[in-house]
Amino acid sequence: MLDGKFLSAIITSAGSGRRMNSNINKPFLNIDNKKIIERTLDTVTSIEEFDEIILVIRRDDEDIIKAILENPKFSKKVTYVFGSSTRELSTFEGLKALNKDCELVLTHDGVRPFASKKLFYKTLEELKKYKAVIAATKTKDTVKILNENMTVDFTPNRAFVYNVQTPQAFDKKTIFSMYEKYVKSEFKITDDSQLFEFFNRTTPVKVVEGEYSNIKITTNEDILFARAYIKSQRENEAKK
Repeated sequence: MLDGKFLSAIITSAGSGRRMNSNINKPFLNIDNKKIIERTLDTVTSIEEFDEIILVIRRDDEDIIKAILENPKFSKKVTYVFGSSTRELSTFEGLKALNKDCELVLTHDGVRPFASKKLFYKTLEELKKYKAVIAATKTKDTVKILNENMTVDFTPNRAFVYNVQTPQAFDKKTIFSMYEKYVKSEFKITDDSQLFEFFNRTTPVKVVEGEYSNIKITTNEDILFARAYIKSQRENEAKK
């Protein structure tokens, strides 16, 4: 519960390993003898405010997730549903499976295993005041907007350019109603909060400062970062 409201989490894990040339779905890859999704669930299940946690998976991964959910730490709160062809449509499948009492929902990428517990709580704290909250980091690079000829159109002010992450959190009725409109539209989104730009411009989307370590593991280079990050975390713990 969050402020007396039923709080759910949707963890999307229905992607593929195509960009890694792997026949194993990314959330189920092992890094340092632990699957990516297990690292994500370690953090999410440690947050007591969640009343339910729904994993969205590929149908082909059902046996793997069943084995993972045998862990009592996960099985008490985590259930799963099958996803769809895109990350957005998979999120909608998760939304449709929410408990009827759900009033607030947080969404997170299963392949962002390093989002800290602190970041989740920062996001949820703002959800007490806003109907939409996202994590994002200020870009380190100068960004160029190009035209269809691959030449520079303009350069936005870097001070206002942020890289969007998850977790993201929403009023459940608001996000669900927009997804219902989205699936009937021709729009294409790349994160849940983008729905507000199409269907609800009057509701502000609050941004909390994300974490540069909160990467989305997508490529083989990300695996290298993940191994180095885990090693550094272990070394830091050993020094305490």
